[in-house]
Amino acid sequence: MGTNDFLENYYTFPDRRSQFTIDEYQNFLIGIAKNFTQNLYALGARKISLGGLPPMGCLPLERTTNFMGGNECLESYNIVAMAFNDKLGSLVVKLNKELPGIRLVLSNPYYILHQIIRKPSSYGFDSAAIACCATGMFEMGYACDQYNLFTCTDAKKYVFWDS
Repeated sequence: MGTNDFLENYYTFPDRRSQFTIDEYQNFLIGIAKNFTQNLYALGARKISLGGLPPMGCLPLERTTNFMGGNECLESYNIVAMAFNDKLGSLVVKLNKELPGIRLVLSNPYYILHQIIRKPSSYGFDSAAIACCATGMFEMGYACDQYNLFTCTDAKKYVFWDS
């Protein structure tokens, strides 16, 4: 589960939005996380980390397409990410009580990444608004490589590799 479940699935395809409200979709994904964790537990796993969502409204692609909002972060997406992380945190507490011997933790990148995005220079970065890959505004994974003529020369200066 991650940003793609929301940005590339829920918000991109109207079919998902016609099936679920955002709250219902979050609960649907939490159910998948619960089942997956229980299956891992049944196989003998006892130390598991569930990864929360980053501030997905601040990803370079979301900022680029928010031209009406001055290319700032889309707070509505960030609110969804925080709510999802809260639900995931509740799941972690619940499963830690229900499954003997499990050590389940939530790895929540939201707050530290949000701080880095707000003040990238404080953390040694030049930019959080655009990514290193190509133009830094639209390209994703498969379109990004070090041989692209537009890709930055020093990836360490950017918070994001792709948009």
